[in-house]
Amino acid sequence: MKLFKEPLLHFLTLGAVIFGLHAWRQERAPDDGAANGKRIEVNTATITRLKDGWMRQFQRSPNSADLRGMVEQHIREEVLCREALALGLDREDSIVRRRLAQKMEFLTQDITTSVAPDEAALKAFFDKNAARYARPAQVSFRHVYFSKEKRGAKLDADATAALVALAKPGVSDDTFGDSFLHGFEFSDQAEQDLASQFGPEFAAAVLRAPVDAWSGPVSSSYGVHLVRVTHRGEPQPANLASVRETVLRDLLEERRRTVNEETLARMRQNYQVVIDEAALKSASSDFPKTADATP
Repeated sequence: MKLFKEPLLHFLTLGAVIFGLHAWRQERAPDDGAANGKRIEVNTATITRLKDGWMRQFQRSPNSADLRGMVEQHIREEVLCREALALGLDREDSIVRRRLAQKMEFLTQDITTSVAPDEAALKAFFDKNAARYARPAQVSFRHVYFSKEKRGAKLDADATAALVALAKPGVSDDTFGDSFLHGFEFSDQAEQDLASQFGPEFAAAVLRAPVDAWSGPVSSSYGVHLVRVTHRGEPQPANLASVRETVLRDLLEERRRTVNEETLARMRQNYQVVIDEAALKSASSDFPKTADATP
């Protein structure tokens, strides 16, 4: 009985119903102008959709002339679209193909988000991915900066000499280094924050640096630095209540991807897929082509 309570089973069942209904309607379509694509019907649903789109764009209701113009534009697009499809103009158009594929994915996405996860599913997903939501280790530090442009060939030597001087008691770091646009004190910085500003090499070195002692020189995208870590915080696990919205978003996204893949796999079973592996290998950029290769 537990199987019937699985949300994913509900999604896949709903998807099968949608595609089955579509096939049934195609089979039961009357043999008139609508069946052979020669009838264009502008019904209440179409007019409502056109009106809603107008109101979202112009923030006012359309008058009769506006509505008539929208209807004529809709008919024009419908005629041109059907004629283009009849000529097969969509077959080699990557933009059209991509858009149609996206619309098929949106169908399954709508099915996925129509059923909200229950508390047990949310907690199970959070427990499985707890490390993703934990607060990473953070450091607070001061630094002395040495500019590549100003120091030139003396860059490393100047930084090393300053490190030796700062090891002596009572020496202030204010007397060393060059000006730095972003300041000299940083609080509660995670490795990702430091990597985005100073580069990954600098971030990794600061996370490993001893507390309450000058260390370096450490290279960054700006130059080199001497670093004094004043506080290091250990990683902190998150609780579900504090990250609930993020967890819900991630769970729905995972379900959407799963349902899309499952639906695509079922659709693909209706096709015989034949790939010319020799042509694929020959066209690959990492496949060496020789002068005497047979065409």
